[in-house]
This record gives sequence, C-alpha cells and structure tokens, in this order.
Amino acid sequence: MPKQRARGTPWTVWRYISVQYVMIFIGVLLALLSLIYVFEVVELLRRSSSRPTGLSEILVMGFFKLPEVGMRIFPFAILFAALICFWRLARSHELVVLRTSGVSAWEFAMPAMAMAFLIAVLKLAIINPAGAFIFSLYQDWDNHVLRGQTNTVAFTDSGLWLRQVNDDQTEAVIHATGVDNKTWDMRQVMVLLFNSQGQFLRRMDAPTAKLLPGQRWEIQNAVESTANAEPSHFDQTTLGTHLTPAKIEEQYTKPDAVSFWSFPELISRIRHTGLAVTGLELFYDSLLSEPLLFMGLALVGVAFALRHQRAGGVMRLITTGLGVGFGLFFLRDFMRALANADIVPIAFAAWTPALLAIMIGASILLYSEDG
Repeated sequence: MPKQRARGTPWTVWRYISVQYVMIFIGVLLALLSLIYVFEVVELLRRSSSRPTGLSEILVMGFFKLPEVGMRIFPFAILFAALICFWRLARSHELVVLRTSGVSAWEFAMPAMAMAFLIAVLKLAIINPAGAFIFSLYQDWDNHVLRGQTNTVAFTDSGLWLRQVNDDQTEAVIHATGVDNKTWDMRQVMVLLFNSQGQFLRRMDAPTAKLLPGQRWEIQNAVESTANAEPSHFDQTTLGTHLTPAKIEEQYTKPDAVSFWSFPELISRIRHTGLAVTGLELFYDSLLSEPLLFMGLALVGVAFALRHQRAGGVMRLITTGLGVGFGLFFLRDFMRALANADIVPIAFAAWTPALLAIMIGASILLYSEDG
C-alpha cells in the first residue's frame, strides 16, 4: 500500500502533482524573466548611448536590475503555473483517473497550494534578501553612471543622514536627530563640508534648520568650526541645495533594495526620526501576506483549470482565470493607493487581496464540486 497523506491523498499523487507544479512554475518564471531581461538590456543600451559604458557592463547591469521586476512577477508565475499544470492534467485525463479513484478536487488542489506557500516562504527568507542586495548594486551604478546623482539618504539610531554635492563641487554631509515631515524643520543639525578631494573644510552645528525645497538649507543659530580657527557663531546661515522632500522620500521609500529581514529595523529608525513610513509599512505587510496570497492564486488557477472537465472551452476558462488574477493585482494596487492616502488601514489594504483570492478560489471549487 502506498504511504498515505493526511485527508487520504496518496503520497504518490501528492508528490507527482507537487513536482509537476514546481517544474511548470520554474519554467514560467524563467520565461518571464528572460523576456524582461531582453527589454531591460535594450532600455539600458538606449539610456547609456551617450555614456562611456561597454556592452558587457550593460549585460551585467541588466541582470542586476532583474530583481526589481522579478519580485513583482512571482504572483503571475504562481497563477500561470496552476492554470497550465491542471489544464494539462485535465487534458490528459489524469484528473479523471484521480476522481474515479476517490480523490476529491480539494485533495489534489492541496499540493499546488502547499508548494505555493513554500515558494512564498523561500522568496521572503532567501530570494528577497539576495535580490535586494543585487538590486542595490544596480541602483548605485544607475545613480552614478546613468543619472549622475550623488545624493544619498541613510538612517541610523542617531537619526537622518544626507549627502549632497554642492554647485561648487564641495560635498556636504547633513545629520539631524529628528525631522518634521510636514514642514521639514530639522532638530539638532550637524553639517560637515568637504572639498572635491574629500578633505575636511568645516563643520556647522545648530539646534534647528529648515529645508526650502530645491533652494537652500536655512540653518539657525549655527556654530561654525574649522581645523585652524576658533568657532564662530551665526544667527542664520544658508547652504544651497537641489534636494526636495520628494527627492529625499523617493530614495528612502524605495523598498526593492531593502531585505525582508531589514524592514522592521528600518521602519523603526525612520519613525524615530519623524518621517512618514506608511509606504514602507504597507510594503512590509504586503510581503507578510504573500504566503496566503500565493496559496489563493494557486487555488484560483486550480479552480478555473478544473472547470474545463465540465464546462469545456479551455481558452475561455483560462482567459477568465487570468482576468480574475489581473483583477486581484489591480485590487492590490488600488488598496495600496488607499492606504497611502490614509483612507483605509495598512493591514486591511495589505491582507484584503490575499483573503479575497482564497475566497474566490474556494467558491469556484465548491461550485465545481457541488454545483
């Protein structure tokens, strides 16, 4: 007798469906990544046409950029794999054999859902951190080589750090222990100025400073220190800048270069500084919901593919299944927009698409089995 799994599904059946699903998932994912890679390389060639970059460098950077889009296409691959896997099993009448042997649709849907769950866990635990590191290398290259940008933003336990290149080619490193994210008034400010060779010029300390977007920093009650002179006091001094709140937020709210394991600490540091963290919290909660979302998408794919046995019209059913999948992705983006606008809670926006996917897939499968 074959080894039996819980709920009466034979181990051989469980293993067979699991292997089929995972292999198809890998094939779909690689196909999508290959297509995306070609388009990314073409786009990088276009953008670098006026820059001194070689083809080999472009090919490597195209690979480094893949995680940005690759992480987003995982749900599509999960859905496509379920549709293709169970459509093939239905077309070859293997599902008919399983049904006649007493295996219910719920029982042979479970291996796909279990594999989808494991893929999501693997993505969060290993693939996401590795992809974030690789994409951070691309971001550094893109900023320095293609965009010519040198502004950087970092957060530590002591607060916010900014770096900018001034019009006279000197560099300024700006630190503040706290920031008002509405007025951009900064507290306990320190400014370090260096020349173009990286040699220290002077330091300014002030209790407050204010960013006038794209124009200048206004530093109040500053004490300026140099290496060979006594400190001097200024009621107000200014420092030119091209930075704006939008540019600063764009750098620290891009989550693609942040490891899944680093989100809690990063969110805590930014919140302590006083800046908004809604976007990062939403992205982190969305990552946490991915195991449930992937299970739901696999269930949706299984449910639509299985209806071929009774309803016929393979292309119509698969197209409908894909339509439901794309509808869920649109809902996810819509819910994120509502959460970013503080219209709905972050947890509600992050977990609703996953719960809805489970409900849709279960409803269709129930209707197919009992309807």
